[in-house]
Amino acid sequence: MRFPLLLPPDTMKRLLLVALTLCSLAPRVFAQIGGKELWRYGIAGSATVNMHQGLLTTYDGLQECGTFESTNTLGWTAGNMVWYKLTPDVAATARLQYWNGDGNFSSPNPVQPLVALQNGSTVTLTTDYELTTSLDYITLDLLAQWYPIPNWYVGIGPQIGLAMRSAFEQKERIVQPAFMEFVNGGKERTIYAADFASNDVSLNIRIAAVAAIGADFAVAERFVISPEISYAYAFTNVLSSSSWSVNALRGGVHVSYAFGIPEPIKEPASAPVVEAARPMPTVRIDLESTLADGTTMASGDVLITEFRSSDVVPLLPFVFFDVHSSAIPSRYASGIPPNFDESALRDSVLGIYHQLLNIVGARMVRYPEAQLSVGGFREPADDENDGALSAARAEAVKSYLTSTWSINASRISDRSGALPLIVSNRGILDGRTENRRAEISSNDARILAPVSRLERISTIEPRLVRLLPKVSDKDQVASMSGSVIGDNGLSLGTVEQTGDGFAWRPEERPIQQLLGQRRSARSSAQVTIVNTDGIQRTAMAPLTIRREVRSTRYSNEVVNDSIIERFRLIFFDYDAATVSAFNVSMVDLVRSRIRTTSSVRITGLTDRIGATEHNTELSLARAQAIDASIKQRIVPQRVIVKGPGPELIYNNDLPEGRWYNRTVLIEVATPVDAE
Repeated sequence: MRFPLLLPPDTMKRLLLVALTLCSLAPRVFAQIGGKELWRYGIAGSATVNMHQGLLTTYDGLQECGTFESTNTLGWTAGNMVWYKLTPDVAATARLQYWNGDGNFSSPNPVQPLVALQNGSTVTLTTDYELTTSLDYITLDLLAQWYPIPNWYVGIGPQIGLAMRSAFEQKERIVQPAFMEFVNGGKERTIYAADFASNDVSLNIRIAAVAAIGADFAVAERFVISPEISYAYAFTNVLSSSSWSVNALRGGVHVSYAFGIPEPIKEPASAPVVEAARPMPTVRIDLESTLADGTTMASGDVLITEFRSSDVVPLLPFVFFDVHSSAIPSRYASGIPPNFDESALRDSVLGIYHQLLNIVGARMVRYPEAQLSVGGFREPADDENDGALSAARAEAVKSYLTSTWSINASRISDRSGALPLIVSNRGILDGRTENRRAEISSNDARILAPVSRLERISTIEPRLVRLLPKVSDKDQVASMSGSVIGDNGLSLGTVEQTGDGFAWRPEERPIQQLLGQRRSARSSAQVTIVNTDGIQRTAMAPLTIRREVRSTRYSNEVVNDSIIERFRLIFFDYDAATVSAFNVSMVDLVRSRIRTTSSVRITGLTDRIGATEHNTELSLARAQAIDASIKQRIVPQRVIVKGPGPELIYNNDLPEGRWYNRTVLIEVATPVDAE
């Protein structure tokens, strides 16, 4: 059921502000009224259970991102109240309040894609959507209160509300498998965040009915405390385009000051004998941590260790063929893996290269204006004299892209020739094998750009922190609770009660939210006791949350508090140290990631072809050429240049393995604070 907007929003805001002004002036007016208690003026506040009902659907601009139906979320209200006594049993009250009506929705993702792992197997990726709506109202409640029992009342009346803030943020979170992460390095990502008003959606005036039950307790001559439970049922939807509405179950208290002449206080015939009050029990906390290996220690400090790595893999734009064959060898990926995504590739360098045709196909789909050129070549020294063989090799690559990836054939031009422009040593078998290939080029640099691999894994120690309270007089304790609070005032997770205290298991999400960009933050473990008289006392024990970042070099050496970024340069001409045009963009990328505080290692390598002494000199010359090129822009704090020669890090029995082995490996270690 929806109601039309009777007044413009600006007019409604002015009326609500006038009402708020009148409430603030009420004490000056009411104080002039004589007689017994007639008026009360005070403040009101409550905790709420926001009961969101109906369908709510968001869109990211391209596709549907979940349908959310119902949820219950905690909120709060705060504001002013005015109470007026009509008859001995009936009163009227008006409350002008600010209501935090936020909602946290969740919805499973019906699409469960298969993701390829490094070992060649696949797993099902299960995610769900989380929608956080920020919904704040100014509400005006007008209630009639009936007192069937002295000091106890029931109330009913209308509520009018105007939305002051309306926005939403939608995230996607990985449920299974536990080790999977998004490209940004976390288990969740933000899909869309915006104001509802920015999406051409109009907000309705809130019209609801309120029912309440409560009691009035005089705590002094003129002060009254009124605990109350109420329920607000909405007749209007939040948005004009959705069936989404919000009801509210509220539990709170009003503190008011009574105006008029109070009833005289009758003295009792005889003063009762009051027993001496027992002293309030005291409490303190000891902390005990349990590590992953079962070791315990007397501390509560927490260390989160992040293992980060960044690896940039260049794409060798060649497809190599067997002698006298135009069939694409079986080591190259055949067919599109389920939900192919190059950012999810976790294979070896050659494993990524063997996905070359699928990577190029996916990028051609992503960039529909890009054009491709494929050239086929042969090795006449191995009796490959038929020019049709060169053309067939180019056609094989083109056919794969058009048939498997549905690339329009008009976007791919092909050519053929005897030998490629860059020719390997034809005097040996390894060199002639490298000349039997198809070469891929594009007018769009993004088609053959390097593949970037980012990984981030976090561990937390200790796994368990125990809060062990020491209470002086347990017989007086009516209840006891525990918590762990960060210096931002937010809870750091659930604290469970155990036989002798409380247990807290540190979780990554609240800890990362607490740290933000900081390396460490303060927090405290707290235990609160409430005695039999309702008086509470809290004990606190400080603890520190720290972050440590680690990365791994090519040599598997672990480096603390620095991010290791690895780059590779290939496409050095045979027996040459010149920085080719193919590597210019990679060198520019390396320069952009280096800081003056960085430490850089440059290692030149060669393939197995040629004499070891010569190859050692050649590898050092290649490393020195890259070193000189980098220092033209920026000089890092430390640079190590090495040339070990034919150190075979890739399979040199394959032509692509030899090409990738003719490389310069670059490691850039940058302190975390300099990122």
